Amino acid sequence: WKIYEVAEGQDKVMLLTFLHLAARRGEIFRLTWEDVDFGNDRVRLWTRKRRGGILVFDWLPMTKELRKSLRWWWGHRPIKDQPHVFLCLDETEFCREHHGQPFKYRLHFMHRLCDRAKVKRFGFHAIRHLTASILYNLGYEVAVIQAILRHKSANTTERYLRSIGLERVREALEDLKPASAKILKF
Repeated sequence: WKIYEVAEGQDKVMLLTFLHLAARRGEIFRLTWEDVDFGNDRVRLWTRKRRGGILVFDWLPMTKELRKSLRWWWGHRPIKDQPHVFLCLDETEFCREHHGQPFKYRLHFMHRLCDRAKVKRFGFHAIRHLTASILYNLGYEVAVIQAILRHKSANTTERYLRSIGLERVREALEDLKPASAKILKF
């Protein structure tokens, strides 16, 4: 949340989009305004994470907060004739030659935000894991999280959740201490 607080404009909208759609980097970088369906409150994400690497899409519901954020960006975006939602707008030397074009990598963006927010560095994919962990900790079933992550196999989703599960196991074991103290009179 600290990096979200230091982000501004397009960057803040992009981070929220990553979080609310549990999206992969390429899915967000490919996102066009045609993929944002305000009328039906949904977003179309295109992915190559299928057999054969073909480009396929899934529609995901758009949360109220994401809708508000994307609507704001639609009205405030500085380049109106570009179909992509997120564009290279930075004033860095590298970005000048790509100004107005959709992102391909955005290699140092997350590191710069993490440094500015004074948090341990992490990348875009960690936001996808964060979405899964928040949903898991809220008690949502693996099948629901699987649908949001758009995994074809529940095993893939379970791998995402395994590390979260270890912390939940630790919490459960720590909860034994007060109970065992009563029983064993420590």
